[in-house]
Amino acid sequence: MIEDVNNEDDTPVPLDGDDEVLIQEIYSNVKMDDLRTSLAYILGLQKASLDDEGLGLNEAGVHLLRNPLTELLSIEGDKVLEAAIKLFIGLPNADRDYNTTRQIFMEFNDIPDFPSLSQVKNIIMILTGIKLVIHDMCPKSCMAFTGPFVDFNHCAECGESHWKTDSNGELEGGIKQPSMQFSMLLLGPQLQAMFRDPVKAKEMGVQEMYNDFFDGLDYLEAVMAGEINEEDITIMFSIDGAQLYRNKASDCWISIWVIFDCSPNTWYKKQYVLPGVIIPGPNKPKNIDSFLFLGFQPIAAIQREGLPIWDVARGLMYLGNIYIIIATSDGPGLAYLYLNGLVGHHGRNGCRLYCGMPGRHKEGTPTYYPVMKRPDAAPPGSDHPNVDAEHFSCSSETYMSNLAKTGISKPSIFLGFQCGRTLGVPKVFGSDIMHLLSLNLPDLLIPLWRGTFECDPGDAKSTWRWATLALPDVWKAHGECVGAAIVNIPGVYGRPPRNPAEKIHSGYKAWEYHLYLYGLGPGLCITSFPLHTGAISVSSQEELKTANHLFIEFTEEYEDLYCERKVK
Repeated sequence: MIEDVNNEDDTPVPLDGDDEVLIQEIYSNVKMDDLRTSLAYILGLQKASLDDEGLGLNEAGVHLLRNPLTELLSIEGDKVLEAAIKLFIGLPNADRDYNTTRQIFMEFNDIPDFPSLSQVKNIIMILTGIKLVIHDMCPKSCMAFTGPFVDFNHCAECGESHWKTDSNGELEGGIKQPSMQFSMLLLGPQLQAMFRDPVKAKEMGVQEMYNDFFDGLDYLEAVMAGEINEEDITIMFSIDGAQLYRNKASDCWISIWVIFDCSPNTWYKKQYVLPGVIIPGPNKPKNIDSFLFLGFQPIAAIQREGLPIWDVARGLMYLGNIYIIIATSDGPGLAYLYLNGLVGHHGRNGCRLYCGMPGRHKEGTPTYYPVMKRPDAAPPGSDHPNVDAEHFSCSSETYMSNLAKTGISKPSIFLGFQCGRTLGVPKVFGSDIMHLLSLNLPDLLIPLWRGTFECDPGDAKSTWRWATLALPDVWKAHGECVGAAIVNIPGVYGRPPRNPAEKIHSGYKAWEYHLYLYGLGPGLCITSFPLHTGAISVSSQEELKTANHLFIEFTEEYEDLYCERKVK
């Protein structure tokens, strides 16, 4: 149970919008502490204002956000300022070493006026829009002391002290010093700074239509409904664990914002990928909402009142806004972090897109599988009719209805963003295509073909007619064919697949799996694979429909060949 929570007088004021009212009603009625905490963060975002204390901006910062500079910022021709910035960036520990190095530099070069540490930080902040906000967190990375936890003296998850203590548990030096902190960079100032750069502002103003998500029905409907306007900025949120050291597991979590209002060729270039929250380890966060809240709060506030932008390319000031078009992580991350608030992929409704497809399970086991065709002698709960994948769709209305009935693991913090400023939950959450195609499917199909896939005692591998690579000599010969193909794969394709018979358990990369299965697979499958594979390149609506049909056909053939409507 959570300590230090006082729920006597914290019932929020009703807000506009049907979904906000529904969240309000759920919050008023629910008694579970964890659920109330999630709802408290959502309601905190719905009420967010740039004038809120603890937003990470002082009075001058808020004024600058509402009244951005209207001049081209450049350091060209100012050699002293350029040297100061290079010095600050080049020092491994600028906070500690900058002023000493500055003094030596001034004496050696006879320069009487060289920017101080605080001056160069302020200049860089104005040039880049990088505004760092630092806040307290649990020393075991469980949660951040934000929102309903802001005044806690101990972690609500593990009980560790918020403050540095000595061996007797007393405050070090008799004062409150945070045990650990995390960093967050505000998005609004970064976006404003981009439009003050002539090159980036021109790129952001490109008015072409791309055959990408801009062709999607959800995006087009949002435009036609007036939710996305010409001056709005569409962005993607993503978060994942990061391995900073080669021989260690992921030891921090990093979120980013990707700007989509420019050519897709630039989306993932560094200058268009803006950093968000940085959560240090040593452990995975247990309450991700508490960390994201600090960065989401100013965005929700901007969505309420708009983001003033001075566009140097057009020489004008206008009021834009932020529209979150996609929020993503890898599949396990979405479930583990409860980013979308849904059950894991082994739950009965485990689809990441909340399509409504019910899973099936074996009798006496809690794990569900996304099986479309009803197995023979299916146990209760799995004996529903065959599923038609052609007619599934993601529904925000169904999500909100189930949320009101507490039929979802937890409400997503994305419900806190302003109505009409995201695609809505769960539509805003994408699927994990990269891992699915390049890791999950190869890890499923190759063991089946080799006959190494685990099975129930009632199943006999000797009946697996698809295990065409099971014999050691056949697998060895197949691996040699793959390895020999390296000389025929252009270098522009990236790392070619090595001999899988020798290297598949020695750091085989995702791209190797990708080229092996989809590049070489269509040729090798003629003699080796019982189920054809192949890559699909989509560049038009008709090809997209064809790809969708082929994916469904693949799934149906997979179940016919490998599942055979068997329960075990």
